[in-house]
Amino acid sequence: MEERLSKISVDGMREIRDLDGSLDGRCVSVRGFVFKSSCTGKYIFIVLRDGGCTVQCMCEKPTDGSGGLTMPEFSSLRKVTHESYIEIRGRVMKQGMEISGCSKKDIEVRILGFRVLSIADKSLPFAMKDVSATAEEREKNPTLQNVAYHIRLDNRAMDLRAPQTRATFRVVDGVMFFFRTYLRQNGFMEIKTSKLIGSSSEGGANLFSVDYFKRKAFMAQSPQLYKQMAIVGGFKRVYEIGHVYRAEESNINRYLSEFVGLDMEMEICTNYNDVIRFIHSMLVSIFDNLKKEYGEELETIRAFHAFEDLKYRRDPVVLTHRECVDLLLNEGVEMGYEDDFNSESEKKLGSVVRRMHGVDIFVIKDYPISTRPFYTYRDEEKGITRSYDFILRGQEILSGAQRVSIYKDLVKYVEEHGISPSSLGGYLESFKYGAPPHGGCGIGLERLMKAYFGMGDIRCFSLFPRDPNRLYP
Repeated sequence: MEERLSKISVDGMREIRDLDGSLDGRCVSVRGFVFKSSCTGKYIFIVLRDGGCTVQCMCEKPTDGSGGLTMPEFSSLRKVTHESYIEIRGRVMKQGMEISGCSKKDIEVRILGFRVLSIADKSLPFAMKDVSATAEEREKNPTLQNVAYHIRLDNRAMDLRAPQTRATFRVVDGVMFFFRTYLRQNGFMEIKTSKLIGSSSEGGANLFSVDYFKRKAFMAQSPQLYKQMAIVGGFKRVYEIGHVYRAEESNINRYLSEFVGLDMEMEICTNYNDVIRFIHSMLVSIFDNLKKEYGEELETIRAFHAFEDLKYRRDPVVLTHRECVDLLLNEGVEMGYEDDFNSESEKKLGSVVRRMHGVDIFVIKDYPISTRPFYTYRDEEKGITRSYDFILRGQEILSGAQRVSIYKDLVKYVEEHGISPSSLGGYLESFKYGAPPHGGCGIGLERLMKAYFGMGDIRCFSLFPRDPNRLYP
């Protein structure tokens, strides 16, 4: 239905993307932003942009009452500023020669009338041609300006008009859609958990505090405890797409203070390796669908930022924490079997695994007890946990585990982590009444996208990013 509706002309309007040679000679109305304009004296040329599509519109200076516009209209059109939003009524004309600089290369719209719906200020924060130029265009035209990223973020609404930015957020939307679709097809129910909490959800200090009437409340750093409580409540499979908050003074290129979490939790019927395989299958489904449904957007992004196609298998490449430590030791990296991996060691592992297995994504499982949260299931005899991280292009994109489901064990582990059981009363109490074995994961959406494209700045994937230095716009 969505595809069919997009072809329907509303009040005579056409989308620029739907214009083609089959409309030759027909009159249409189109709307968009003025991307480029020029006047040679006798002719006015306007490149009209709507979304990621552009079309050239042209009108001839009226003489002796001929032409589509009157002389006052022609003069008025000549003064329309870049990025003004206008409506053009005109006739579609097929062109014998290719029109460069437009996505519609074989047609042009001969202007018969126009309306300025919103005039743009002459003084723009940056020129759209500068942020719309591909890497190839920059090589050919050294006069194009590099616009500092903080300026683009300060003027995000305008930056969203740039082809790369627009394509990026369409892909982000696709990832959320495919995540939700795969889980719903596999019996998951969507939940929404509270983002206002009375105490730390995981015992950390990296919490934003807010005034809550006459008490202190905090912004949730994870839906972890609530999604577990949903499983305890009898919902066998749940997921959430929601905001997560971390008050960490950290590298603004790698971490956000507010990001989107893709969380899921499920009852375990056999063993936790089934959860690993399920999560990997979900990611494979997302990656497959991105290639199938978002090829145009991926190529748009590639024109600005070169990246290789993702290499992955149907079945996951799974290595234990100990095996990964051995790989790093063989590469000359100094670390112990009780140590966690840092960003540099994950990057090194990514290159080693790609060389050995030919994939960009793999799983590390069975982390030492000392490296995981209190709610992670333990094998005390072996000193390991039933936990896992997924590494994509040398970056961790998700962390997960089988959870502790026995009340007395959970209380013990909470105390071992130096957390007062009373601060987690509602969560702990729920495990007194029986709980099925369960596990899941939390994915940082922006971090996933950063790794997928191999980009250096995570803020590229947050519509209005928040970090220690930014609370605007």
